[in-house]
Amino acid sequence: MDMDIKAAIFDLDGTLIDSMLVWDGAWESFCTKYSPVRDEALFAEYKARTLGGAVEFYKNAFSIPASVPELCDEVNALVRAGYAFVKPKDGVREYLRRLRNDGIPACVATNTVRPLVEYVLERLGLLDSFRFILTCTEFGSGKDRPEIFLECAHRLGARPGETLVLEDAPHALLTAKGAGFSTAAVYDRSYEPSAGLLRREADIYIRSFRELM
Repeated sequence: MDMDIKAAIFDLDGTLIDSMLVWDGAWESFCTKYSPVRDEALFAEYKARTLGGAVEFYKNAFSIPASVPELCDEVNALVRAGYAFVKPKDGVREYLRRLRNDGIPACVATNTVRPLVEYVLERLGLLDSFRFILTCTEFGSGKDRPEIFLECAHRLGARPGETLVLEDAPHALLTAKGAGFSTAAVYDRSYEPSAGLLRREADIYIRSFRELM
């Protein structure tokens, strides 16, 4: 499917790479270590927050004595171990090659911290496909607000309406849509319950990046 776009902003986990189960497993291990009983509402917090925000929320809920940075390091270490085995989503390499050949700049906007992003993208040979990486931690704002998407578009030299945001998370996609971006929802089994919402709200809903070509 051809789209008339001048720039592209990619989420990382669950969008570019098949890694949401890595994050789910890391968060499960973290929660199990610090809380005697799993609270589904608390467990779900990390998907809608930056890691630091989710960890702080959980730390306060269970009066965990360790600092937020120490707890974040615990989770990130678990994720890095899992990143050694993840693969790109189907068709990602081909679609990125298509964008490059068409002269369309791309970047990554993600909740994941930069060292992990660079590690996994370099391991997969995808790092050079992106003009830059912008993390929510560095930028100081999560994807519940549009500023990170607007900053990415500005750096890519494009307006929101001519920039495609590719996301698997409903809250992030809705933020981008509300700010006037074109949106592509990327299927991920971690967000299976939200598939109907994503189909309705996104300009395009894909299960493979080959559908964009």
